[in-house]
Amino acid sequence: MTKNLKLFLTSILLSSVFCWGINLSQKNLENLFYFEKIAKNPQILTAKLISEGIKVLDEDKEELPKEKKIIPEINTRSYISVLIDQNGNEKILFEKESDKKLPIASLTKLMTALVVLEYPEYYSLEDSVRISKEAIAQDENFGGLMLGEKFSIEDLLYVMLIESSNDAAWAISEVVGINQFVNLMNLQADYNLGFKNSYFVNSTGLDPKDPKSQIGNYSTAKDLAKLTKYLLKKSLIWEILSKKEYDLWSEENIFHHLINKNELLDLPEVLGGKTGYTDEALGCFILVLKSDDNFIINVILGSKDRFSDMKKMIETATKN
Repeated sequence: MTKNLKLFLTSILLSSVFCWGINLSQKNLENLFYFEKIAKNPQILTAKLISEGIKVLDEDKEELPKEKKIIPEINTRSYISVLIDQNGNEKILFEKESDKKLPIASLTKLMTALVVLEYPEYYSLEDSVRISKEAIAQDENFGGLMLGEKFSIEDLLYVMLIESSNDAAWAISEVVGINQFVNLMNLQADYNLGFKNSYFVNSTGLDPKDPKSQIGNYSTAKDLAKLTKYLLKKSLIWEILSKKEYDLWSEENIFHHLINKNELLDLPEVLGGKTGYTDEALGCFILVLKSDDNFIINVILGSKDRFSDMKKMIETATKN
């Protein structure tokens, strides 16, 4: 390298360092003014960090870990567990496919009972009803009702909810007419309770004769939890559902001994519940727990072992 070339390169390097120093000094001066401004107004820094996507912690608060929910290991089509506090506020503890439309079997009978209690212009608990041939013709003669027997509406509610009697549910709907009663069920669901994913075609919950071409009753775990919450206002429902056994007589003085299909009534804090099963729906179960003034509503749809699955839900809900 020649002497002149060395001098040329050295002069360029010194010029670059000098210019860089000037720029650096100017930048440092700008930073000095900027940090003085931040010291007087720290919100500027916070806003800047947030705009850069940097998480900022409140100096007076520690960052808490996110709530981790425990999910039950059960093989059902759908479920939901909802906590209702003393003020009526709801909190979903856990859920699976809770908006999925599914057949609900005899959980239908909770809506049947609600219609009876919500329309006093059509139903009085003391009114007598005679068991018809059509009622007896319903599948599964739970409750052992006989043709021509007379029962009060209240007694039929006991037979329907404890024994899950399709005969009793049908006899109740005959009071106003089968079609009119179904209309009242859907009116209650759509307009009074605000359901979007429920529909009823009968008061029993039985599958249609041809499930491939006919629609049956369907709902969702979430809608059924709403229905159950509404039913908490109806003390008679829970008085009935809490009984393991019940004795009654028809007006002809024929004795009937009712046995509840709910195997979990002896568990602590169980308020009551309703079971259901059909070939299409599989096992369905609603169970309500009560502690002080709080409730936990558990709903299972499409279970192969509803009682075992419900025990797991209760355990998980308690942990959550």
